[in-house]
Amino acid sequence: MNITEFSLRRPVTTLMVFVSMLVVGLIATRMVPMEFMPNITFPGAFVQIPYPNSTPAEVNENIARPIEEVFATISGVEQINSNSGENNAGVMITFKQGNDIDLKAIEIKEKIESIRHQLPDDFEYYQIFKFRDGANATLQLRISSNRDLSDAYELLNRNVQQRIERIPGVGQVELYGVEKKEIRIELDPDRLTQYNIDLNQLSNRLRQSNFSISAGKITDSGMRYMVRPIGDLSTTEEIEELIIAENNIRVKDIAQVKYTSPKRDYARHLDMKYAIGLDITKESTANSVEVVNEVLTEIENINQLPEMQGIEIYEMFNEADGILSSLRELFNSGMIGALLSIIVLYIFLRQISTTLIVATAVPFSLIVTLGFFFFLDISLNILSMMGLMLAIGMLVDNAVVVTENIHRYQRMGYSAWKSAVFGAKEVSVAVTAGTLTSIIVFLPNVVNESFISQHMYYIGMAIIIALIASLVISLTVIPLLASRIKPPEETDKKTIIDKFSFKYAHLLEWFLERRKTSVVFIALLFLSGIIPASFMAVDMFPRVEERQLRLQYNLNAAYTLETVKESVDRIEQYLYENQENFEIESVYTYYTPDYAESTLNLVPDENAKKSVIRIKEEIQEFLPKIAIGRPAFEYISRNSAEQVRVFVQGESMETLEELAEQVEWRLGQLEGFADVRSEAETGSDEIQLTVDHERARNFGLTSSAVAQMVSGSLRGQTVQRIRGTDGEVDVVLAFQDVNRQTLDDLKNLPISIGEQTVKLASLAEFEQSQGAGRIFRENRRTSLGIAINLEGITPEEAREEISKVMDQIAYPTGYSWSYGRSFGMGDDVATTMLFNIFIAFFLIYLIMASLFESLLYPTSVLSCIFFGVVGILWFFFITNTTFDLMAFIGILILMGIVVNNGIVMIDHINHLRGEGLSRREAVIQGGRDRMRPILMTAATTVLGLIPLCIGTTQIGGSGPPYFPMARAIVGGLTFSTVVTLLVLPSIYVILDDIRIWGTRILHGAR
Repeated sequence: MNITEFSLRRPVTTLMVFVSMLVVGLIATRMVPMEFMPNITFPGAFVQIPYPNSTPAEVNENIARPIEEVFATISGVEQINSNSGENNAGVMITFKQGNDIDLKAIEIKEKIESIRHQLPDDFEYYQIFKFRDGANATLQLRISSNRDLSDAYELLNRNVQQRIERIPGVGQVELYGVEKKEIRIELDPDRLTQYNIDLNQLSNRLRQSNFSISAGKITDSGMRYMVRPIGDLSTTEEIEELIIAENNIRVKDIAQVKYTSPKRDYARHLDMKYAIGLDITKESTANSVEVVNEVLTEIENINQLPEMQGIEIYEMFNEADGILSSLRELFNSGMIGALLSIIVLYIFLRQISTTLIVATAVPFSLIVTLGFFFFLDISLNILSMMGLMLAIGMLVDNAVVVTENIHRYQRMGYSAWKSAVFGAKEVSVAVTAGTLTSIIVFLPNVVNESFISQHMYYIGMAIIIALIASLVISLTVIPLLASRIKPPEETDKKTIIDKFSFKYAHLLEWFLERRKTSVVFIALLFLSGIIPASFMAVDMFPRVEERQLRLQYNLNAAYTLETVKESVDRIEQYLYENQENFEIESVYTYYTPDYAESTLNLVPDENAKKSVIRIKEEIQEFLPKIAIGRPAFEYISRNSAEQVRVFVQGESMETLEELAEQVEWRLGQLEGFADVRSEAETGSDEIQLTVDHERARNFGLTSSAVAQMVSGSLRGQTVQRIRGTDGEVDVVLAFQDVNRQTLDDLKNLPISIGEQTVKLASLAEFEQSQGAGRIFRENRRTSLGIAINLEGITPEEAREEISKVMDQIAYPTGYSWSYGRSFGMGDDVATTMLFNIFIAFFLIYLIMASLFESLLYPTSVLSCIFFGVVGILWFFFITNTTFDLMAFIGILILMGIVVNNGIVMIDHINHLRGEGLSRREAVIQGGRDRMRPILMTAATTVLGLIPLCIGTTQIGGSGPPYFPMARAIVGGLTFSTVVTLLVLPSIYVILDDIRIWGTRILHGAR
């Protein structure tokens, strides 16, 4: 007894099983977490290393290079990149696919700790950021006010940060733009000289003055007590009274002790007002939409607090909006597609009851899929939603084939029960094999370890679960319901479908009789794909311009924050004076002494009157010039892909800057290359201090001791952390007005030696020069990039032009150039997808060879895939669509669909031949019988994707668009359907002749 017969014999049991699955699915849908992107890890990490008030050369030599060297000993390393600036270093390490980044992050930490003794003594901490798709901020807020918020850390921490941290589901809340207060011990140089205070000894004394330790236990009067000596300092007064030298010299005698905010070296503006940032990241298992809603509700309550009056909180990024907009757009597209599919089914079936029975496969399969999402711990994200959307048009395919075959038996005079059993049984193997082919195309992507495959897992699992559910319902519930209704009555009146079926049979017969004509036609049809392929643009990660512009100020040196602010205010003033004309919604600016950038958020597409390019040109036309930099635009890519970038590599940054300048000029002359700019940075002017070893030795000092005194006095050093009611407070030791000291002040810096004090000028020589800018290294070689924005050409076209220019440049010995990862990633993705397609092709052949018990017949069905690709090429050519990663995904899905139709036809032809029909009669009758279900399944899938095919719906509301994938499926399936109906029977006959000829040869050889 097969599954169909069981469902017919036990109808109540069958319905109860499916009702229970629906109930479980409906309950689970409320529990499936919703998030923007799944928690996908990439085998890479970024190590951020703060080292304030230092030069790029110092950071590179003392921090970045030692860390690079130790990272190179980690197994599985693919690439190590670093950049060293005035205040920090960043090292990015990429591992080969398949490495667990969580384990590698532990190894990274162990390696850094193993060389900590080689790093500077005042090197304090570092941060390791693992690359994850789902680890970005769920909600980004900006806080601004007309009043000064620079000292508002305690206010915002108490009323905003801490309140949001208590919300269930919130993982991390980061407040930046306002600094936590610290205790500053500001030394008076004259007092140091007067009391002959050694700076290094003072620093050590302050470090040792704060303690709380356990000293053991004592017994007294039969009781045991813990002894804990305490030397905690908790107030500025206690620090002032601390004795630090003989004769009761206290801290207050040589310094001022202040509880104040540290000096900021950055600032943010939102709508021309100073802004503070607040990033909120949810816990990995939390529902993004629920967390965001809870946070926004709490913010409404925060706004009602008396202390928060006059302070405004804005949304900069809301992950929940992207999720909900994607849901709405996919739901609307799905509803329109489903409605069109139902209309098509009714046109073919001509019966409302039968149409509704077939249509039940869609909601049932989707609800069951969401139920499995919960048990498999798969969230509802933009990738799994895309899989559900793609599955909608495919879910009725099995139900259509089964229902159509049951009705065929009913029209032949069989009873309702026998029609259901025989009709479902006859096509059960074909629909099962067809479903397996649709599923198996995702197997290479689900099981291998490539980065793309991690994303394809969520798309593939949604389609796999939905298709299995639709197969089960097609072989159980559909026959059960179909056996309870009457088939459409036969009438003498011929419908359009009947007339088309009659003409199709005649055309097929004519085609089969003209073997040479059919062979030539098939060959020309296949070779015609060369024409559109030669004109088609290929770009794995095409840039999609958003209603947003990024204005880089390109500062030519490091300036005071006040000087940069003046230029920022001037540019912002110009933008807001023309706000309506430029269609600007808001302007957000971030700037530091050596960097500034303004993000211009333009009005949404529906309210826009001008294109982004036109607005950019109008802004540039009268953009004010600034003395400290050269403002230039850079588009923001919706898929956050790296822009086209080329590198020159060598050892000397000076030589690389000269080469980069030459490359920048040459590439800037090429058509289609916009905003070409070197990433070289001009270093800050610096005073180079050279310690005289002989003089230092005469005073009993080492060069490192002198350098440490200078570093501590100018940079300042954290000597203590005091725990108070609001957490830990840093105690910083520094000279008074350190940021306003002159060269003379530096020369007069007191250096204590025993019982005497000398000036720094007597131990060192001073020279003023320009220091290095930010230093970049790629795979432990100094490297400098040239960034390029493209307009009107693809990266592949740009690659050829770049190669011509770069090869013409004369490079010094030891210097060379290379492409950026924007090219390498595209090549890697294309290679991975082609390999997956090849494996899927091979697996499909295995399934069909097992189904037909033949090595030759599957070849005829596989030809549908090749003709489907030809259809894609022509459709992309007609619609001027760029072939990208989404189109590759479309090909994978298409492979399973077109093979499904071919299997249904060839299986039926073989079945008819088994019943005694001649090959010619079986081919014509089989084609005629399967024309209706093939056209129905193709039409429902195509019409289900039409809204996405012609729309601009994007992944997550701001990611790459769906339409290349939808057009790939629509174009390939439409073309392949014609091939399946007309060309596939001819290919079947040709291959059958080859089989007969081969069998005759073998018999003759015996």
